[in-house]
Amino acid sequence: MNKKQFIRTSLFIIVCISVLLFYFLINVGTLPLHCQDQCNFSITKGENLKSISQRLKSKNYIFSSFLFQFYVKAKGLEKNIKAGDYQFISPLTITNITEIITDGKLAQNNNSFLIAEGETMLEIEENLKEKGLIDSSSSLKEWKAEDFLEKKYLDIFSEIPLDVSLEGYLFPDSYHLPRGLEEEEILSIFIDNFVTKTENDLFFEIKEQKRSFYEILIMASLLEKEVREETDKRMVADILWRRLDTNFPLQVDATICYAKFQSFKKCSLARELFELDSPYNTYLYKGLPPTPINNPGIESIQAALNPLINDYWYYMTDRETGRTIFSETFEKHLESRGKYL
Repeated sequence: MNKKQFIRTSLFIIVCISVLLFYFLINVGTLPLHCQDQCNFSITKGENLKSISQRLKSKNYIFSSFLFQFYVKAKGLEKNIKAGDYQFISPLTITNITEIITDGKLAQNNNSFLIAEGETMLEIEENLKEKGLIDSSSSLKEWKAEDFLEKKYLDIFSEIPLDVSLEGYLFPDSYHLPRGLEEEEILSIFIDNFVTKTENDLFFEIKEQKRSFYEILIMASLLEKEVREETDKRMVADILWRRLDTNFPLQVDATICYAKFQSFKKCSLARELFELDSPYNTYLYKGLPPTPINNPGIESIQAALNPLINDYWYYMTDRETGRTIFSETFEKHLESRGKYL
């Protein structure tokens, strides 16, 4: 066998092995599951493939979020994913999960409840009411940190006024909520999950920062609504921390939405809203807003903790592509606004 034949044969063998490995991974590969027999999972309306894959991975329903995204896109099924409450039956594979969530007919678990990353307490409250899990007269905003000041919550509620709302502490995830639970019980489930997801390495990493736990959480909530991609979040985190340290107004548009509506579903940023007299208006008031403006996910918390050093001072989002446009000066920022808005 000459050298060319050897190379061709080797490449053929590699391709065959790769195809077989891919087939095995999407059809056979599974992980030990935390649930037994049936595994609950919810997809909210408008949730993107990346978010879905990351949550599937975090629950150990799949072993690779990248491979799941690749498979769904390769099959051309990304736009076929349907929102709803699902029960997956073990053993799970990438192929059967994809089939279930693109078919949508197996959505059946009415007790499954999803908090999407970046949802506010008001939006969560409305969703709970819509599913009949809390009374229509309920108001989650009435619950304060001091109502949950138990020993296991001392760390996460330290260094904050105890009369603040629970905004920021309702961890984005899929939950199983049996009907008949009291509001306090439901909120405890959300907060318990927050503690579980932040209490180990992440919490100690926060404690080592010059920022307080609550400041990190507030910043994470700003990043959650301002930018989409992880790297952009880290870059914007550096910009906003520098603005904060130099007494420069944060000027975060998302805080205007929260100040007026406490919801991002209803938000329309008219020019006059930027004059709204509210401590959440980061155009009028310097410093961080009084509380988080939503309930951020781990990626945004990590971005707030690990800013990516850069020389920019301004940023904006291209409305057509969602891409973040960065500028070093206000003049260049104005040029970008004229070009991309």
